[in-house]
Amino acid sequence: MAFEGSAPLPSRFGRYTLLERLAVGGMAEVFRAKIVLSHGFEKLLVIKRILPRLAEDKTFVSMFIDEAKLTAQLTHPKIVQILDFGDVSGQYFITLELVDGFDALVLLRTCAQRKLRLPTPLAVFVIMDVLEALDYAHNARDMEERPMHIVHRDISPSNIFISKRGDVKLGDFGIAHTRMQGAETQAGTLKGKYGYMSPEQVNAATLDGRSDLYSVGIVLAEMLMGRRLFIAPTDLDTMSMVRDGRLDRLDKYGGDLPATLDAIVRRALAADPALRYPTASAFRGALADYLLESGRRVSSSDLRAFAVELFEAGADVAAQPQHEHRSPGSTTGGVAQRAPSRSTPSDAMARVLPAAPPPEPPPARAPATDGLQMAREPERSPARGSGPSGPSGPSLAAQGVACNGPHAVGARASSSRPRSAGARTGAARSAPSEPYRPPDSAGDIGAISPMRVFSELAVKKETGLLRFELPGDTREIYFLAGAPESVVSSSQSEERFGEYLVAKGALRTRDLERARSMLPCYAGRLSGALVGLGLMKPLDVFRLLSQQVQDRVVDVFTWSGGAYSFFRGVTNEQGASPLGLDALEILGLGALNLSQTQLERSFSDLLDLCPGASGRTHIAPAGFRLGSTPGELLRLLDGQRDLRSWMRHFTVPTELLTFLRSLYLLVETDLARFD
Repeated sequence: MAFEGSAPLPSRFGRYTLLERLAVGGMAEVFRAKIVLSHGFEKLLVIKRILPRLAEDKTFVSMFIDEAKLTAQLTHPKIVQILDFGDVSGQYFITLELVDGFDALVLLRTCAQRKLRLPTPLAVFVIMDVLEALDYAHNARDMEERPMHIVHRDISPSNIFISKRGDVKLGDFGIAHTRMQGAETQAGTLKGKYGYMSPEQVNAATLDGRSDLYSVGIVLAEMLMGRRLFIAPTDLDTMSMVRDGRLDRLDKYGGDLPATLDAIVRRALAADPALRYPTASAFRGALADYLLESGRRVSSSDLRAFAVELFEAGADVAAQPQHEHRSPGSTTGGVAQRAPSRSTPSDAMARVLPAAPPPEPPPARAPATDGLQMAREPERSPARGSGPSGPSGPSLAAQGVACNGPHAVGARASSSRPRSAGARTGAARSAPSEPYRPPDSAGDIGAISPMRVFSELAVKKETGLLRFELPGDTREIYFLAGAPESVVSSSQSEERFGEYLVAKGALRTRDLERARSMLPCYAGRLSGALVGLGLMKPLDVFRLLSQQVQDRVVDVFTWSGGAYSFFRGVTNEQGASPLGLDALEILGLGALNLSQTQLERSFSDLLDLCPGASGRTHIAPAGFRLGSTPGELLRLLDGQRDLRSWMRHFTVPTELLTFLRSLYLLVETDLARFD
């Protein structure tokens, strides 16, 4: 089937005339277009057309149609409107309103290039309009008045559009989903931009509107700081920052924020959704109260005035008009536009400019990932499949590295010469070798269970190397501040990450070998090679790596023999992206992995003793993520009934197994004990 695409422009497309191609993304290309009707009536608009190579793909066509159906039901002045939908010779398209202006990404880039910060009241004004749009979308109902439960999932500066009049509109609902769609993220399909995801998005957890509010909080923080909030040398490291909810950059660059506004931003950025604003309306109300208390009155005319002056003074900066035209993965902006004419109302500017923080002097030696990356670096969009920037980027020849030799990768052989902690970086380190030193603690697994050892290190928030050894099998778990960071050593080759990916069906063997041969170009990191070569998407690598680490640790909890040793302060010399795994949740999963036979064997000598609560509160049972059962059992353990009686009480096998698992977990984490 022949499609237009490379035809000279302007060209006809159905009843539209395509004037200019603005962008091409992961699933669609975008055109500025016009329609001519009777009596010479003309209207400029935007055509978003599915890519020719995907027109035969039913999955992509279905996604495109879903986007059209969803967006067509959203009618609000703060949301870019869909005007038409159809197909021309089998090529589907969406017609959208043209937002004649720019997006927030261009606004922030231009501010950065001029070494200015967006005035605080204007940043708050823009975000309030975005929240108004989200409040409508989150509460939207379909034609049968059923709640749609929409989650946008792609809030970022490039999807916030600002017209020349100063109107703010939220666009690109291309990867939004409703609960009724049952739209889970498909394997290999990446949703949202990494630096603007919520922690639950990175974790592939169930999303609701509070995920969007977290992303809005990121954009607000960046507008106020003039810098990216979550940015790191690689996508995996960026996702780690998001997953951990690390606000180091806000602490560093947001110190001059008013206390009230700082509290609002931090609540929006709470890692736990329950601690965020419950609704977009509540978030917007808090910002409105802040403006009222600070005595600032802001309107679209103030935003328009600031933009006119900004782009007029920075005429050398190409201000790109941005429209509702991106598909998932599109990072391409619009075409260059002539700066707006000079018509700055000074009184309007005076109302907002005094509240803006003073311009930050550029650092003498800013690292490549510091500063406002919006000014120099296109946003990474997950669907593009591009490699990470920096040392592990895709431009291999430019690095002067020989990349054509085979290089085996896998788990590092178990070593009896642990090395001290050094500076953590995203790349592999070569730590200086040290003489052997004895472990800081060691013991027999027969006397102390792996779960208890793991629990104690987690509670004490230790950093170091925990080694478990059996004849023919060794596991080395690296802890960072009490959380398992990586498991890089095992004598079982099938547990190496590459083989793990192949076994999971996430990677072909020949692709693994290709990635291994390119390891010198990616600082020895298999994950970097897989992403940089386009063999896997960063989010898939991150989640599978997290799953592998979790699986390995949980398996160790089943060991009934062997030895353990702990070396405090030792870090993974191969380098690893911190995965932000929840140690308590892993303990809960470990308990679920224990069989009834294992549990009965471990309790065989304790049947005549009475389990009771230890009285310690160092761990909240809810942290195990096993529902209310551990907490309820802990309250029932009064130390008056022996274990044999407890076990007789449960006549249903599944209930007995649940009891034994919960009791084992409570005892091994020192929340309960036998008297």
